[in-house]
Amino acid sequence: METEDLRKKIKDAVILLENYRGFGPMVGEGIDALNRIDACVAEPTEERVAEAKSLLENLNREIGPYQSYVPTVAQALQELTEWFKDQQPPH
Repeated sequence: METEDLRKKIKDAVILLENYRGFGPMVGEGIDALNRIDACVAEPTEERVAEAKSLLENLNREIGPYQSYVPTVAQALQELTEWFKDQQPPH
């Protein structure tokens, strides 16, 4: 998947989650995490890739029970997880 496609999926997920921000701090934390992951997709470095993988692991765990409520976000996380599996940051 192209970088721009991934960044659009992240943006769409953030826009969707903004509607749920009032449901608790976990939503805001998820939005912040997605924005940090977006920075990594835009300019991957070894440090950013490591952080993004950790953030994705946490997001995937936290979204588990809510996947059916936010399928767009769940799909974006799945695609990001797959993309990061193949990422080799520049040295």
